[in-house]
Amino acid sequence: MKKMKIGREVVAACAAAVAASALVSARQLKRALCEAGVRLAAYGAETAMLSYGRMTYVDRRPSDEASDGKGLSDERPRNKRPGDGGSEEVVLSAHGLYGGYDQAYENVGTLSSRYRILAPSRFGYLGSSVKGEGTPRQQAEAYVELLDRLKIDRVFVLGTSAGGTPAIRFALDFPERTKGLILYCSAAPWNEKPAKIPRLMGPPPIVNRDLPMWLAFPLYRRVYGMGADVVHSMLPLSKRKEGADLDARITNRDMAVSFEEYPIEEMQVPVLLLHARDDRVAPFEAPAGQVEGSLHRYPNLEKKIFEKGGHFMIGHEREIDAKVVNFIEKHR
Repeated sequence: MKKMKIGREVVAACAAAVAASALVSARQLKRALCEAGVRLAAYGAETAMLSYGRMTYVDRRPSDEASDGKGLSDERPRNKRPGDGGSEEVVLSAHGLYGGYDQAYENVGTLSSRYRILAPSRFGYLGSSVKGEGTPRQQAEAYVELLDRLKIDRVFVLGTSAGGTPAIRFALDFPERTKGLILYCSAAPWNEKPAKIPRLMGPPPIVNRDLPMWLAFPLYRRVYGMGADVVHSMLPLSKRKEGADLDARITNRDMAVSFEEYPIEEMQVPVLLLHARDDRVAPFEAPAGQVEGSLHRYPNLEKKIFEKGGHFMIGHEREIDAKVVNFIEKHR
């Protein structure tokens, strides 16, 4: 009987510890959500009402940037606004999974002292509506509608991670609007249509909520090699959930499902590809990844492959900026 009593006490103590830990986590999440709201408000995002619904975006020109240490530090001449004696190059940034206009901007924010950065939320993320089924082709069409509204003729389109698929689609469908395609740790095309395509290529819907992700992120971080602070950039997931579900069901599968509609060999625009060999989210090598095997498909490719750096190519920021600037200046 004494042993049974001790056993019940141990179980009760464990349950109390779990409950206390959950309460602490919930309080931490509440604080993190408040901080995320403040952070998002600071971007000054705008919303355009397009033919199908809303697209929320950040639009920053070099002259909009204060001297806050984020821009490029060299003293070479920067682009200017139209009409003030200089031309303006525009980088259209397509963000990845769990993103939005914030991630789209931060992916290229260090270039904002030199180029105009247009950073929209993709379908279902942070205030952007979904057009039709939300396919990458429809995402590219929505980008064109936004460019028309802003009277922007041609851009360098940059795709990061899951955003690589709509960026590639944009370059294929609208070469006349594309000066160049830049791929950051991007999803890659297949060499041939896979025999079996998963129903989901991304996280299950159950984790696309604030509390489940907050609690599960330590495991997620270990599996994918991400920093502990990454989860803060995902918040609030309540405003990103629709986009994350759409990426897993539609966007990430499209280059496999619609393989014939991605004739990479016919791409008319120059491409700069940047990737790390140890990327666990968009693996570089077969059989898990398609990046290395698809390099030969691009007719006009410049590339830089890092041995280390993970999905965010950590530690190579200055070299990445230099590569992108050289690419843009070469093809402007």
